[in-house]
Amino acid sequence: METEELSEPLENYLKEIYELEELRGYARVSDLITIFRISPGTISKALNRLEKLGLIIRKDKKILLSDDGKRIAERLIKAHRLSERLLTDILGLDWIRAHQIAHRLEHIWPDDVLEKIDSVLNYPKTCPHGHPIPGRGVIKGEIMTNIKPGEVVEVLMIVKEEEWILAKASEVGLLPGSRFRIVEKKDNGDIVLEDMSGKKYEIPKVLAEQVMVNGKPNGA
Repeated sequence: METEELSEPLENYLKEIYELEELRGYARVSDLITIFRISPGTISKALNRLEKLGLIIRKDKKILLSDDGKRIAERLIKAHRLSERLLTDILGLDWIRAHQIAHRLEHIWPDDVLEKIDSVLNYPKTCPHGHPIPGRGVIKGEIMTNIKPGEVVEVLMIVKEEEWILAKASEVGLLPGSRFRIVEKKDNGDIVLEDMSGKKYEIPKVLAEQVMVNGKPNGA
């Protein structure tokens, strides 16, 4: 099946299932209800349609992409992440605006145009938030909350691309490639960071849980 034959909402389901598989290996109905904020009945109808088309596999309450579903999702993810690169690196848009616009662009780029964009960008390995372009490697690291105080870490990826997370990470300077020292872990789980210029920031635990870094975990 070609991507054009699917409605945009069904494409979005495939894309979200793919990203959940990236994080933990499978998706669940409850995940999709939270992401799309729609009723279980609507989710069930969409999943039934995708299963009938042979694009997903449901087993033991887990949802996985079939080979065909993965192929379509990877094309959408590539289009989304390259669109974000184009909008931030070339046009200078901020993370939030680029992320919003990329959600629309991912559905409309013809393959030949997408390849030209990829070439103009010099075939980037990741999106601006550190997520890999499909087929260009896997990002492996530790979540910031697992790192002991005193360690210097490099930011690899912002895990969940929710707008408030992207906005706060950008505000603090938690950009892929940036380096920080873990100064202190508060009793409530919040973390005090120090950038390489000596400026300190206190970030909430809920944000630190979404930052993947290359440091060593506690006890390592």
